[in-house]
Amino acid sequence: MTAAIPVDRKLNVVFTFTAVLLFMVDMGNPVYYWGIIGGLFLSFLFSLAAFLLQHLSLDGMFAATVAGTLIFGLGGWPMAAIILLFFISSAVISTPQDQDRLSGEASGNVRRSGIQVWANGLWMVLCLVMAAAFDNSIFLLGGVAAVAVATADTWATELRSTKGGTTYLISTFEPVSPGADGGISLKGTAWASAGSMMIAGTSTYFFSLSLGSFFIIFIAGFLGCVLDSYLGAIFQRHNRPMVVPFVRKEIRFNNNLVNAVSTGAGALLAIIFRIAII
Repeated sequence: MTAAIPVDRKLNVVFTFTAVLLFMVDMGNPVYYWGIIGGLFLSFLFSLAAFLLQHLSLDGMFAATVAGTLIFGLGGWPMAAIILLFFISSAVISTPQDQDRLSGEASGNVRRSGIQVWANGLWMVLCLVMAAAFDNSIFLLGGVAAVAVATADTWATELRSTKGGTTYLISTFEPVSPGADGGISLKGTAWASAGSMMIAGTSTYFFSLSLGSFFIIFIAGFLGCVLDSYLGAIFQRHNRPMVVPFVRKEIRFNNNLVNAVSTGAGALLAIIFRIAII
């Protein structure tokens, strides 16, 4: 029986093809043309360094290289700086125990896998591709908001309260142990706000965005983090599957799927907020 191909490897193939296609289409456009070449070179060097420093697995290195190529190629230095700010801040504040819990493994492996890279970066890459394809900056706002969600969630998780009696289940507000799926605390919520605000402020500066865009990114990032906790409380905590209507297929939420859904929701919220304001 043939083993199923991991989702992250499938995404690597899809977005590698996308990068090649954009490279061929935009050969006359020096911005994207040289951006994709530079993105491939620089993202590979950074991913290799992260692999050697044991922050990324081998699959994680390949995923980060593919994602980084498109992020730098389509978003330039400003977008690359934003994603690096997320990754470096996450690496600095993360502990091996927290990373084991985040990956759902108990093997002691502190490296981020390919699926973890895509769980946090998929929607940013998709939004950048959409922004390039339709020449509409509203998708850029969505991509940045997705990073704000990932940053808020990571900061809240890593810097949460560790004292007993300070963490509550977001769905019922009953006391739970620190680090429990769906648990929130005042300290964790404050750090989530700080993480989202950092990405919003950095993006506003790099892209010369308006004050309204700053608040859109900040609010969408924070709400996406709240959704992450809620999904954890409803699905992860009790290992409860979600049944897809019509096809009656069960989907079980692990941490990576929750991250992917919440970052996507943050991106969508930012786009909706921008449309509503305009």
